[in-house]
Amino acid sequence: MQDCVFGISGLRGVVGNGFTAEVVTKVAAVFGNFIGPGIIAVGRDTRPSGVAFLSATAAGLMSAGCVVEDLGICPTPTVLHHVRLKGRDGAVVVTASHNPKAWNGMKFVGPDGLFLSPVEFERFRNSAERGKVSRADWRSIGELRRYQGAVDDHISAITENELFSDVRNRTSGIRVGVDAVNGAASEAAIGLIRKMGAEPVELNCRTDRALLLNGFPRATEPRACNLTDLSNLVRTEKLDFGVAFDPDGDRTSFVDETGEPLGEEKSICLACLYVLPRRKGSVVVNLSTTRAVEDICSRLSVKVERSAVGEASVVSRMKEIGAVLGGEGNGGVILPEVNFTRDGLVALGCVLGFLTSRNIGLSGLRKEIPEYRMVKSVLDLSRPEFDARRKRLLEEFSNARVDNQDGVKLEGVGYWVHVRPSNTEPVVRLIAETDGKIRAEDIVERAKGALKGM
Repeated sequence: MQDCVFGISGLRGVVGNGFTAEVVTKVAAVFGNFIGPGIIAVGRDTRPSGVAFLSATAAGLMSAGCVVEDLGICPTPTVLHHVRLKGRDGAVVVTASHNPKAWNGMKFVGPDGLFLSPVEFERFRNSAERGKVSRADWRSIGELRRYQGAVDDHISAITENELFSDVRNRTSGIRVGVDAVNGAASEAAIGLIRKMGAEPVELNCRTDRALLLNGFPRATEPRACNLTDLSNLVRTEKLDFGVAFDPDGDRTSFVDETGEPLGEEKSICLACLYVLPRRKGSVVVNLSTTRAVEDICSRLSVKVERSAVGEASVVSRMKEIGAVLGGEGNGGVILPEVNFTRDGLVALGCVLGFLTSRNIGLSGLRKEIPEYRMVKSVLDLSRPEFDARRKRLLEEFSNARVDNQDGVKLEGVGYWVHVRPSNTEPVVRLIAETDGKIRAEDIVERAKGALKGM
């Protein structure tokens, strides 16, 4: 595992270079020991290596005495929903999420239908790194089952929820462009749109292996800069809006009826505008999420709390305070009453519900979201190198308010910048947001310069 990234977001690596069937089988067996005998669900995204690594995962789990339930291709949030709905003992999702095509990975889910907490994950990772595995004998070795209804179950959970149950009565004539990057949300997003009474118009919704051997059709993250084809589709076909996903379907962003991308930061803002007038309670977002969330919640008299980056951290804080909504600025929306995880289908449901409850298009709704200038960048720097140089950041931004709970976040007049080592790649991520009076690009460059010693 030395060439893989093994962090709170799971195990990820380049296929054939560290991330191999042997590694996956062994880690899966350790997870089987960690969970204990029971039924473990396994799903995957559409990467060409997915079949091989799902098989390796199943082999490892069965060798530890677990019954494996193969869900096939399905979004990551669908797997977590299935664990809770069916009372499974855990799950493994074979996906590298937004990482490039050469990567694959494993995400680990506990019996509560949540990703392992930081404490649970450390225990599991320590076991995996020790490498000791207890194997079942011929009498108790596990078996393989298949279940093909997980996506339909997930869609039903959304459409039957009180927040969305009457949307179908108002969606006649609405047409939605869908760019699922040929990923796990391809069929699920189309199915949800149809069940909510609207018409999907497909773009990048094919999941056949032969096509995916050429790679994903666009950059994997649903950032505004990656959605040119979806914007063109919305304009050409005169659609009501477009929705884009990442490869495993837990993150979304939207394009308005004019073909203008809103950016992934706006997904949690739109969810706040739809959910919070209908559900009273607090909101949790991570340190890197736009300040617009506080502005919206302030108008609605809703409290906002910030957590470390990573779904597990956001969910942990949501559970502690009983938050009704949460998410991250990368396009992740968490609505606990439907699914206690980032769920791209839930975000899509919120936008459909919002549009049909107001007599304006998405371009009009976006005007209700305060505008800030945000810039995201990365720097090739290992975690130890970052730790050794973080003092330079404090010196460069000596007048800023400091938050050390996840890397370093520095807040000054009219700006903030968050600098932290990635949980999924050997890089440092930098995100700056300003009110427009200061260039966000300049803030990022100052931070980079401090870390480089320039």
